[in-house]
Amino acid sequence: MREEEIEKLRGLVRDCVSKHLYSSAIFFADKIAALTNDPTGLYMQAQALFLGRHYRRPFHLLNASKIVLRDLRFRYLAGKCQVDEDGNVYDTKDINVMYLDKDGEDGEINISSAICFLRGKAYEALGNCAQARLWLVSCDEFT
Repeated sequence: MREEEIEKLRGLVRDCVSKHLYSSAIFFADKIAALTNDPTGLYMQAQALFLGRHYRRPFHLLNASKIVLRDLRFRYLAGKCQVDEDGNVYDTKDINVMYLDKDGEDGEINISSAICFLRGKAYEALGNCAQARLWLVSCDEFT
């Protein structure tokens, strides 16, 4: 499949997500991941699954790819999946659709800061206020 056709599919996934059509976004993102076999397609598929509240599938998909060990975006999404699966700490309204398949750009939240925030919320959910405060305060160092 040509790159321009793949790009149209990516646009379709983003459009589905913006209209809260998560099942359709998952369907098309799965096709992109299968056709491209690249990290961007895999990330888009995992994020569509996450937004559709399928937390186990993207977690296992990300961990099986081993890219989770090299890319903070993948590690962060895997962490979000684990936190939400174990206690629904977050709501999907915390997700910015603009992060689909994008690298960090000016004006976006630093991924290290987002990871600190995620750790803080996880400790808060566990009732460990001291550790939660430590991680939530650490978020300021990365912004």
